[in-house]
Amino acid sequence: MEQHSAVGKRIPQRDAVDKVKGSAIFTNDIKLKGMLYCKILRSPLPHSRIINIDVSKAEKLIGVKAVLTYKDTPQVKFSISPTWADKLPLESEKARYIGDEIAAVAAVDEDTAQEALDLIQVDFEELPGVYDPVEAMKPGAPVIHDSVENNISKAIHMECGNIEEGFASGDLILEDTFSTQAQSHCSLETHCCVAICEPNDEIKIWVNTQAPHALRQKLSYALNIDASKIHVITPYLGGGFGSKIDLEPAQAICILLSKKSGRPVRISNTRKDQFISTRIRHPTISELKFGVKRDGTIVAKQARVVMDNGAYNSHGPAVLLYNNVMFSSLYRVENIKYEGYLVYTNKNWGGACRGYGDPQATFAQESMMDMIAERLNMDPIDLRLKNANNPNEITANKVRITSCGLRECLTQAKEASNWAEKKETKSKYRGLGIASMIYTGGGSIGSGFNYSGATMQINADGTIHLSVGAVDIGQGSNTILTQMAADVLAVDPEAIRLTTADTDTTLPCMGTFGSRVTFCAGSAVFQATNEVKNMLLEEASEILEANMEDLEMKDKEIFVKGSLGVSVTFSELASRAHYKRKKTLIGHGYYNGPEVSDDFDPTSYVGYPSPAMVFATHIAEVEIDPGTGKVDVINFVAAHDLGRAINPLLVEGQIEGAVAQGIGWALTEDLKFENGKIVNPNFHDYKILTIKDVPKITSILVETIDPNGPFGAKGIGECAMVPTAPAIVNAIYDAIGVRIKDLPATPEKIFDGLKKI
Repeated sequence: MEQHSAVGKRIPQRDAVDKVKGSAIFTNDIKLKGMLYCKILRSPLPHSRIINIDVSKAEKLIGVKAVLTYKDTPQVKFSISPTWADKLPLESEKARYIGDEIAAVAAVDEDTAQEALDLIQVDFEELPGVYDPVEAMKPGAPVIHDSVENNISKAIHMECGNIEEGFASGDLILEDTFSTQAQSHCSLETHCCVAICEPNDEIKIWVNTQAPHALRQKLSYALNIDASKIHVITPYLGGGFGSKIDLEPAQAICILLSKKSGRPVRISNTRKDQFISTRIRHPTISELKFGVKRDGTIVAKQARVVMDNGAYNSHGPAVLLYNNVMFSSLYRVENIKYEGYLVYTNKNWGGACRGYGDPQATFAQESMMDMIAERLNMDPIDLRLKNANNPNEITANKVRITSCGLRECLTQAKEASNWAEKKETKSKYRGLGIASMIYTGGGSIGSGFNYSGATMQINADGTIHLSVGAVDIGQGSNTILTQMAADVLAVDPEAIRLTTADTDTTLPCMGTFGSRVTFCAGSAVFQATNEVKNMLLEEASEILEANMEDLEMKDKEIFVKGSLGVSVTFSELASRAHYKRKKTLIGHGYYNGPEVSDDFDPTSYVGYPSPAMVFATHIAEVEIDPGTGKVDVINFVAAHDLGRAINPLLVEGQIEGAVAQGIGWALTEDLKFENGKIVNPNFHDYKILTIKDVPKITSILVETIDPNGPFGAKGIGECAMVPTAPAIVNAIYDAIGVRIKDLPATPEKIFDGLKKI
């Protein structure tokens, strides 16, 4: 069996001590001399025409140094892609949701900035709003963006095989509709940035972003500034879950205010700001139809999905595409039809959120799987095993699967949960539920990019320095990447100095999302470190007068195998290379893949080009209070195919955190709107789990050793969120016979369901 010195070890996060001590510097801790404070004036109406903006009184207020409206901006619309661009940093003609940015102020303190906002007079012409995506699609509905028809931002139509013949061959046809709600990301750290424009027009911005290099390009585009003039620095980051991937209007506003005032400017969201102005998980309505043989073979499945986009695009078009891919790729089904609509409404805009459209697809599909199992009088696990994906196969929608541990996840989760015995000796008001999933384990090059870069250097004094563009958002990627590098060089991970997330000093990285950092940035680190390793061995082979293949590394020394007394240190090798050979021991690694096949269709994502797919199975055990409908999750098993666990300790942490977030989405979290207004923008009324609500979670790591991943690894960050809600909902049905098809599964819905039985 392959031996590793650092990979596979349970090493604590390298920044844990700094965070516990409070010495870690976050964006909110950045304070510059002469810094101004920004506040943003937001639309109080969900849909209105902007007639006039009068900022004259605000400009005269003592302490105000700059006021900004759309007239002070290049008025370039942005999104994650120019194709989908529909948002301005400050709106010029219309406001499309409550919270839309209209004007901004920079003042000597926050109180003065807030007072200035109250002095800005905006004349609005209120327009009729539309808040239901189904209603928004109808002819005659209020038009939110003039450039699209029936408020449909994007539509997908995909068919694989022959759907009519597939359904005709089925012994059972089952149809139903499932819906999911809006979810707020609830990162501990709210959005914050500090910008300064230097006299030479160079811009430096400290910002809690998940993608500093990509953000630089988006700022360049939206502000019409040469990217080489923009320096993005990301300090420690307090969570993201997708909320900090895209360009925020506040970031562009901060730069423009600094440019106008000539002073550094900071903006930091309050918790209410965070709720009412940032992106959310897209709500969906999924109409499913499945055709199944008596033996459980799925012969056809189709989905019609209406996704609520909110007022602007952000990641919406890509989230809809992922919803299609994940619905269509899970299980071996030859006949598939998918119809999806991304629809504008006058509500907060949807964005990237952990799982990226897959939780919505999986909730619907995995609920339907249990409904099928019941109709066939078949064990839900057996039904899933009957149709499970296999390694080294191509799905009907032409997704290439390399490693696949879905069957192992199903069987090991079954055993760990004591499924068979608990089903046989079922307790009243207690139930078990299962759900499986598929997701990307290394991002995707579907957009044309999936890049990550790394540089490894050994300085003349023997210092080992790794530089990567990827951001650690709390998940532990800094620890993972140094473990990989340490394993290649056979050194302690603590011996490696690390620089990350600075656009001036690191190679580009697409960002931390799509469960891609371990795979993509890890691949770049592996390449860069191996390049340096070969340089070291080449230098050592000359000094030790031995062939490179006869040399071994350990603890920053190289020696001849079997001759521990004859060795040379890294510092001696690096010094010799630097001073005598005028050569730097530096290596670069770059990943941008996989290659896009001829099968790929960018309009529907047939042939979705991911370097690896990951699989999982979750089993939830719940207990219901029949008097109130309250659900207690008492045990949870999460089995994950992750290729190889680079650090099992951190993997388990990711699984536990994602399961907790998934339980919240399943049972309590619901961003409520009334006529476009969020009515619960705080942690008192928006219910997230506390530590008292988290059950015992048993994590099972299924190591399938992917042939393309670094050390065989695949991603894990988003995956454990995906099947959690359907596992819980299926457990609720098993416990009391109430089928929840509309998340969240609140006590009220369950109690009402009990009364109808």
